[in-house]
Amino acid sequence: MSDTAIYTAEQFLDARIELPDSGRWTELDQGQIINLDAPDIEHGTIVLNISKVLSRYLHERREGSATFELGLVVKRDPDTVRFPAVSIYNSGGQFDETDKAMTERRPDAIIEIASTNPRRSGMKAHVDDYVSWGVPLIWVIDPPEKEVLEYRTASGSEVIDINGKITGGDSLPDFAMSVRDLFAEPDWW
Repeated sequence: MSDTAIYTAEQFLDARIELPDSGRWTELDQGQIINLDAPDIEHGTIVLNISKVLSRYLHERREGSATFELGLVVKRDPDTVRFPAVSIYNSGGQFDETDKAMTERRPDAIIEIASTNPRRSGMKAHVDDYVSWGVPLIWVIDPPEKEVLEYRTASGSEVIDINGKITGGDSLPDFAMSVRDLFAEPDWW
């Protein structure tokens, strides 16, 4: 693959299988394939912690779904495909997006984890893409700082520290989770 080749989202999806780790840690940014570092252990801990709380929340509501590392086509011509840690949908069937590698359906909330330096350095572009695309709620979890950067299209952004709580507002009604719980080491046994 040429470093200067411009890919569509569909071409990128087909080409990923030929990349290291089958392209699992890659994205498409304005038609260019971008390599990311694999997530670290803390990234996995955060995904585990948030997924447990989201699972309870979605089962209680009996509506909506969460997907993990689903490709989101946020721009076309040239195409940009992002793979946030979690995308949350309030409507549709429980498994509408789960078996897909990529979708153009806009989620109601996105969770990103800025766990490695390349992920941290590209996060502003990700957030700008999500805001431009119309995603109403974006949480960027920052492990080194132990805080969450929250972006709401209706009210702007704020930083929530370790003693705070993330809440879903209109995007995820009645959802709440302590920021401290995001970073808690899980009980494995």
